[in-house]
Order: sequence, then C-alpha cells, then structure tokens
Amino acid sequence: MISGDVRLEGFDARRWTRLVELFVPAQRDVEEGSALGTLVLVVSTSGRVRRALHTQRGAVAGLTGQRCSDPDLLAGLAREHHAHRVLVVREGAIEQIGEAVALRLHRGDDLVSQALVLVRAVREAFDTGALALHPRPFAAVPVPTAAMVMRALDAVLPEGSAAIVATFDGDELATLVALRRNRGEIDRVLGPDRVLGWAGPLGGDWRRDHRHITDRVAEHLAPVHLGVYAQHADLHALLRNPAPGAWAEAVATRHVVVQPSPPYVAVALGADAMRAAAVRSRELLRGIDALAPLVPFARLVRSRIGEIASVTSTLGFDPLRALALWLERTEARPSSGDDPDLDLSSADDDR
Repeated sequence: MISGDVRLEGFDARRWTRLVELFVPAQRDVEEGSALGTLVLVVSTSGRVRRALHTQRGAVAGLTGQRCSDPDLLAGLAREHHAHRVLVVREGAIEQIGEAVALRLHRGDDLVSQALVLVRAVREAFDTGALALHPRPFAAVPVPTAAMVMRALDAVLPEGSAAIVATFDGDELATLVALRRNRGEIDRVLGPDRVLGWAGPLGGDWRRDHRHITDRVAEHLAPVHLGVYAQHADLHALLRNPAPGAWAEAVATRHVVVQPSPPYVAVALGADAMRAAAVRSRELLRGIDALAPLVPFARLVRSRIGEIASVTSTLGFDPLRALALWLERTEARPSSGDDPDLDLSSADDDR
C-alpha cells in the first residue's frame, strides 16, 4: 500500500508543519492544574504499582504499592495528578506484544500491513488486561485487516491515479499534499513547492485556482481522482467536528470544494445530511425519529449500487468521525480526568 521507495518531496518546514497540524492534536503549554499528558503506571502481575511517571511532570511519588485495577480508580488518579489519561502497563506486556508481532509478520509485508499487525497485538494486550487505558478512546473502533484497508484505498485512490488535499490562507496556498498510487502502492508524496513549480503563480482566487492545480497535477503526476480544497482554518475545524451534517454543509456552502468528486463522496455526503436531518427531527419531535422508516429503504438502495464503494462499510467504522472525535476530545481542556470513550454508535450509517 505504501512503497518502500516512496518519494517525499516539495515541502519546506513551514508548510510541512501546516499539513501535520491538520491531523494531529495541537500541543498546549503546561499550566498549573491543567489536565495534560499521560500518567503511566507500571504494575506487577498482582496489580500493584511498581513505578509511576507523568509524561509532562516526571516521576510521581506516593503510588508505589497501590492497586489500580478499578477503572473508577484510574479516573480518580487522572484527576488527582492532572493527567489527560492514565496508562497501566503490566510487567511482561511489552514482551507479549513483541512476541505476537514477531509471529505474525511476514517477509514482504508493507508498512501498512506491519502497522496493522502491531495495532492488533496492542488491542489484544488491552483485551487480556496486559494494558489498560483510561479513557480508551478507540475501544469501539474495529481493527481492519490489510485486505479491508486495500479495498478502502481502491475507492479513495484507484490504481494509476492521484489525490490532492490543499488549504489556503485567504487566497494564498497554505499547504498541499498530492499522492500518487502506482502498481498498487503509494509511491510519490508531493508538497506545495513541487506542485507550484508545475502550476506557476496562482490567480488569487482559491475557488478558481484549485482547477489549475488539479490540471497541473494531472498533467505531471497522474489523473486526479479526488481533490479536497478549503481554507486552512475551515478544514482544521471541520476535521475536529463530529456533528452529523458538518461535511455536507461545508461542501454545500462551498467552504470545502471537492473536485474531482468520485461517486462515493456524493453518497457519503448524502448519508451525512440524512443523519443530520434525523438528529434534528428527533430534537423537534422530542425523541421521535421521523426519518426512521426511510432507513431500511436507503440501505436497500445502497446495496443495489455496486459501483459505489463505501469506505465506512469496508473498514467497519467511519474514519473521519473517529478522527474528529479523537482530535476534539484530545485538544479540549477537561476540568477533570473524566473523558468518555468515543461513541461511534452512528458510524454504522451507510456511508
């Protein structure tokens, strides 16, 4: 899925940072009493603390010998030590994960396959109690197989095509990434400098300039299958907004331009809008979902449209919603250590 010889080029430090900040939680300064960082507890097989460390404040005294198997206790420790989360590592957990990974890796596995093997081994460590985390935000997110990820990639970035994500500050390009898939793998990742070298000076209107960028990438890299263009602040906020209908509204109002727009994008946006309408109908009718009778019909229609792939149904969860919930809650400033797990109950919509 990702070539071992992938070429990454065309980024300067500033624009690379702008790209990364879209998808990772913002770093905050440590303030007195703020809930930041992770409290890491290394415990014996009997569940007694052997060592405690706060990732922002260093070693923590006074916890050695205490038991910490109760989730309610972990929430209290997070509040007491001003930690955003608490990670409990039983003795032997790292060895358990390492052995599981070593047994499952195969010669020739690409980077994504290797990462999924590691994620699955870590998930099993949580399931067996070798690791514990409070809150555990992705407990409800299933771990896809490499074949599932490949099918999702086929929908988003088919063989021999390119995809673009670009953001603007006003009408100036803030950052950009263009990916090419060749021979089943992503083999080139290009940044703004390379693409601007092809495109030349932009016209000063981002809602028109995106067409010029798309044409030049198609000419020099590969035909563009998907392009996402927006103001940097708008896309940054949207990636942290899990509310139903947020993406559909942004595209309808042209705060986000999706061009080219593959068929599955229209299906996903339609499902997003329907979910938002269902939520609003429940609010207006005091819990009665007026659109509920349409759900079986909508799913029947979707099942008949074989040419439109659903990334959510392929992976078993909505990746954009999972990302939004994680970013939103990670960047929040909770007043205590309490933070409920991500609720992906609505991620089973046909998107």
